[in-house]
Amino acid sequence: MVLTHLKLHRFRNYDSLDIDFDPKLNLILGKNGTGKSNLAEAIFYLSLARSWRTSEDRLLVKEGEEVATIEAAIQEGPLNRSVSIELSKSHKRIAVNGKNVRRLSELSALTNVICFSPGDVPLFMGSPGVRRNFLDVSLAKSSLDYFTLIARYDRLLRERNAALKEASPNLGLLDVLTEQMIEVSLPLIRLRALYVNEINRVLPGILNALKGPGSSGTLVYRPFVKGDENFTENARAAFKKALESDLKHRTTSVGPHREDLSFLLNGKDLADYGSQGENRMAVLSLKLAPYFLIEDPEKKPILVLDDVASELDETHTKNLFAFIKTLGQVFVTATEIQTPDAAVIDVSEGKATRRK
Repeated sequence: MVLTHLKLHRFRNYDSLDIDFDPKLNLILGKNGTGKSNLAEAIFYLSLARSWRTSEDRLLVKEGEEVATIEAAIQEGPLNRSVSIELSKSHKRIAVNGKNVRRLSELSALTNVICFSPGDVPLFMGSPGVRRNFLDVSLAKSSLDYFTLIARYDRLLRERNAALKEASPNLGLLDVLTEQMIEVSLPLIRLRALYVNEINRVLPGILNALKGPGSSGTLVYRPFVKGDENFTENARAAFKKALESDLKHRTTSVGPHREDLSFLLNGKDLADYGSQGENRMAVLSLKLAPYFLIEDPEKKPILVLDDVASELDETHTKNLFAFIKTLGQVFVTATEIQTPDAAVIDVSEGKATRRK
């Protein structure tokens, strides 16, 4: 998958941008605050129609303007497709090849972009919700079944929480909703476990390429109940045990929405023993892992690495660039960096120009 062309109109600090990209490594270079990350953000937006930097689309529209647009040309083997997105404070319109896209799952299947940013570094030091979001987004991109399951589970969770907030909660209704949640949870948990196993299959190779030989890493999934033949019985017991607390606090305290992940680096929990540098390399490896789970080379995701090398030493920087040059299309933002065989896009005050 290759982003061949991008046009921005009143997006962030770009009034107008029209630029072609290289199918391999693209360096986006410029001083801080000039718009490097804004350009990377626009590329990532093509995949999920949301930013990794803000949940408010209105902030993506250039100050003083009403509407922003992103237009892109994507190549996937012999196939060419156009993606257009219009943003305003009140709406978002997405079209692929001129046809409106109603479901975001359709967009992510057509334009898959993986992103790493400095904000990802504390992934295993922050709240479990951040880690679940990483897992949900990665899985939803690769499995429409998972996207459907997590959407259904979230709907049931909202209904159960609403029932718990009633002045006199209906216990019969709670039982019905609980059973429905348990039914959805089993395939959801099994898909999560399977995906984590697949991540762990490719993770050691990435870590060794980035950190050097001898590094080992394992992603550990902690389901609220094991997805085995006793799941339904054990899940019912977990919900029953939590019911008194749920009624008291008026929220659902057990289920897939409360699960967590941890990362073992060389056998030690990253959250407890990992340095800043180890967290950066471990999380970068994890964010890159889904790339290797897609076997069709023409469907490989586009990679966006925002400010990825800012805190890496010379050895790890060399390892990183040697590694990403073996991959498909990659965008790297930096203030200044030199590496051969890369297209360079110079950014200055909302302008981006491909260096000749």
